[in-house]
Amino acid sequence: MAQYIYATTARCCCSSARAHPAIPLQAPAPAPSSSRSPLRWRSAMGASDRLAVAAARPRHAAPCAATVLGEPLPASDDHGLVHPSADFAAQALVSSPQQYLEMYQRSIDDPAGFWSEIAETFYWKQKWSPEEVCNENLDVTKGPIKIEWFKGGKTNICHNAVDRYVEAGDGAKIAMYWEGNEPDQDGKLTYSELLDKVCQLANYLKSVGVEKGDAVVIYLPMLMELPIAMLACARIGAVHSVVFAGFSADAIAQRITDCKPKVVITCNAVKRGQKLIPLKDIVDASLVESAKNGVTVGICLTYENQLAMKKEDTQWIAGRDVWWQDVVPNFPTRCDVEWVDAEDPLFLLYTSGSTGKPKGVLHTTGGYMVYAATTFKHAFDYKPTDIYWCTADCGWITGHSYVTYGPLLNGATVLVYEGAPNYPDPGRCWDIVDKYGVTIFYTAPTLIRSLMRDGSVEVWVSQLIQLHGGGSIMLSVIRDAPYQTLGGRLKLVVL
Repeated sequence: MAQYIYATTARCCCSSARAHPAIPLQAPAPAPSSSRSPLRWRSAMGASDRLAVAAARPRHAAPCAATVLGEPLPASDDHGLVHPSADFAAQALVSSPQQYLEMYQRSIDDPAGFWSEIAETFYWKQKWSPEEVCNENLDVTKGPIKIEWFKGGKTNICHNAVDRYVEAGDGAKIAMYWEGNEPDQDGKLTYSELLDKVCQLANYLKSVGVEKGDAVVIYLPMLMELPIAMLACARIGAVHSVVFAGFSADAIAQRITDCKPKVVITCNAVKRGQKLIPLKDIVDASLVESAKNGVTVGICLTYENQLAMKKEDTQWIAGRDVWWQDVVPNFPTRCDVEWVDAEDPLFLLYTSGSTGKPKGVLHTTGGYMVYAATTFKHAFDYKPTDIYWCTADCGWITGHSYVTYGPLLNGATVLVYEGAPNYPDPGRCWDIVDKYGVTIFYTAPTLIRSLMRDGSVEVWVSQLIQLHGGGSIMLSVIRDAPYQTLGGRLKLVVL
């Protein structure tokens, strides 16, 4: 099965992030490291026949020659753009530039027709009005700013992401793999098991008074309970607001004060590498601060992350704090779906606040559902047999769209990783790829840069070239002056 690495230069909080396979470019193979056995790489990649990697070259260096390893491939222009091999194109969902341009042009000429056809592939309890597929006004002189999609249609994104696949007979397919902070910590959920857990949490939230339109703040690390909590809120029409589990108590308090949630969901602690982060203590401090601003939260649902901290070591406020494991498993594994209008809110995600007060960006249901699913499918050329890993945190829009909703809306198997990419050593990412047979790896330049400084990427690519040098391994190396190993700045390259 093919393996790919994707990278994007878009910022993690940008809703328009896109990823593309790197252009096949030839690069010298560095010497293998004695600490990495070639047998390890053979085990990881034995079923693969191609790999897309993006790395870096000196800023003023001449462009690399464009090739697919094992056969010559002429460049199509002076910028190093090349056509993919015939085999690569034949298996792609969009198999030629012409097909892409035709799709793009239709989306411009007939957006209502183009997106309606895609939307028809999802389940709608009630179809939208054909006259109101898309409606926008970006001119303040003509009235309120608005962007509306599929208005009048009723659907539920949780139903489309989970129930739909269970009902189609795919309940036994793995929905999520989870890799913990330590290499021996792992777990998995099938689509049927995921549905059960989502319904139990949704029923609990309903039992404590959470209703359609109510806000729920989620401050969790990358446990499977994070996407479960997002889906549970969506199932009952509640508006989730995920806060990155690296933010401070003040940052959480600002968001709580603004959206006034009925419930905050967190866990007692998380280990990231060797560092223990007491998340519950941070939430406690944020709730004290938000109370000073007149916003009191009645329930703090806390997941006991036993691998990081035990119950008895967790600070507790009786009457407000509730252990997830004490209540959620007691609820039924069936929960009726709340059908919502396409323009009803799905989630509220705040800007980081680095340039001022955080601003809440509200995403509605129908348009986001269709867009996230479609961009995932085509940007990653997703196939039903793929194992997909995006290293983004669900605290950012990339994690919303390309860890939770986009993959699950396509019935994909997604990997959720709790730990740090260089713990316990810089080869951890490649160990995870090996362990789960990951075929699509979506990451960011920051991570690649850090691994390059450690030499991990260089060693990995070297072994792959030695073991699969005659295959269609695709490598783009673009060196940048500040870094001396395999480079420094990951450049986005579009096929």
